[in-house]
Amino acid sequence: MSLNNQDWHDVKDPTADSSYTYYASPHITQVDPNYGHVKATKSSTIKITGTGFSCFDNDCSDLKCRFGNTPSSYIYVNATLVSSEEISCDAPLYTKPDVLKVEATINGESYTSDNKTYGYFDPFVLDAVPRLISTDGKTIVDIKGIGFANTGEAKSLYRNKSNPILCGGSSTGCELAATFKDKHTLTTTTFA
Repeated sequence: MSLNNQDWHDVKDPTADSSYTYYASPHITQVDPNYGHVKATKSSTIKITGTGFSCFDNDCSDLKCRFGNTPSSYIYVNATLVSSEEISCDAPLYTKPDVLKVEATINGESYTSDNKTYGYFDPFVLDAVPRLISTDGKTIVDIKGIGFANTGEAKSLYRNKSNPILCGGSSTGCELAATFKDKHTLTTTTFA
């Protein structure tokens, strides 16, 4: 391949005074809390921990958090530098149940891609699959609905209209841990 004069048109003289700053890319390891209610009336501050957080200007104007799953839906929020391992930002108010990616930038352009999320919950159960469960207590049930978030605190409650369903010595009902599968599904086992 031959180079012509046009290829070199915008190249600066390497002896001129200019410099570049190289830095390790930041990474997010945790978002806390990683969920909030859709019906919140004010934004809440979240703590983002990780590595490589810094500011390159006096007012940290390039330090930002980005919430969203597609470029057309991104919400940008200014962040505050706490340390090289922590930033904070306000979770934006959001009008519907959803799980959004959380990303950060220290230069205003390059964002992290660590698959961390923030969930907006307003749960509503639509269905449970399967509808028939075994009496041995080992049936895995997918609870289908909308508005689920990965809170780490999801539970399922088994009951019927006429007689309370009791398990594990409980006198108030059968409440069991549930696992977040995605924003439309929680998984739980049946009671023994």
